[in-house]
Amino acid sequence: MAREKGYVSPLLSNLAVDYSFKIREGLVGPIIFPRIPVGKPSGKYAVFDKEAAFKVPDTTMAGERSRAKEFAASGKMESYATIPHGLKAFIDKADLEFMDGPFKLWERRKTELLVSKLEVAQEKRIANTILNLQGRSAVLSGSGAAKTNKWSAASTTTGGDPVAAIKDAVNQCFFRPNLMIFNEAVYDALEYHPVLLKYLGEANLIKKVDEANLAKLFRIDRVIISKGKADFGKQNAGGTVNPASIWGDAVILAHTSDEWDQPCAGKTVAVQYAEADNQGYVVRTWDEEDGGMLGGEYVQVAHDTAELVVCKELIYSIKEVL
Repeated sequence: MAREKGYVSPLLSNLAVDYSFKIREGLVGPIIFPRIPVGKPSGKYAVFDKEAAFKVPDTTMAGERSRAKEFAASGKMESYATIPHGLKAFIDKADLEFMDGPFKLWERRKTELLVSKLEVAQEKRIANTILNLQGRSAVLSGSGAAKTNKWSAASTTTGGDPVAAIKDAVNQCFFRPNLMIFNEAVYDALEYHPVLLKYLGEANLIKKVDEANLAKLFRIDRVIISKGKADFGKQNAGGTVNPASIWGDAVILAHTSDEWDQPCAGKTVAVQYAEADNQGYVVRTWDEEDGGMLGGEYVQVAHDTAELVVCKELIYSIKEVL
């Protein structure tokens, strides 16, 4: 598919889609904000609040020719607009001769690399969206035994009260959260926390907190320990890298759903482009004479997305827990 600048490759585009599924298996953003394909970069989506979820209007039809009252089954419609995100990489012509199945080896490698970077960047956007929601978080501070204090497994008097803090956060969501997320550093503080071990009682024979007994304790379907780290700072001359947890020292509680028109934490919309025969990714290649000894080729990977909050009252965070 020739264009003024390069060639849209359906094969590489579908490779990008397949590889993105593999990358997303190790991320939590796609679980909180499931990906939904859309046909164009702007449109409407439903947002919900408590009234839309719970309000039941008067159903009485009085009189022989009475009419049923109208009820808007979905939430309030709001506009969205997607934003293109892309990266490109140069391949020296000397490396382009090697083939790997239907692909040139370096085209495949560069495509996979760029997909992984784009997916991690989207994970960061989802994390920022959730953690910056106004009025939907509590911030812990200081040491002590109160639910407002930071968590540490050192003792019952200086390590906060994660049970009370998490129960308060659960009560901030009008549907019970079905997902709880925190990073490995937070888990280190919870793994042998004396307050949690006390609540788990003698049934917890190994005297250790894990995802399964946390889920049971708080009646949450799934507890995930996020492992993603990255450095989103600008490149520097020294090439130093300072990776940090994408989700920070926070605990995120959310009610998630794959249903497009149901109250849930959020959704990610991704534009499908028919010319690439794909599910959101477009991979384009073009020759580049001004590069390498013999010239070369650029591979560009891009997708057009928006990370949307569907119901902010189904998201709550406890921040700065450590």
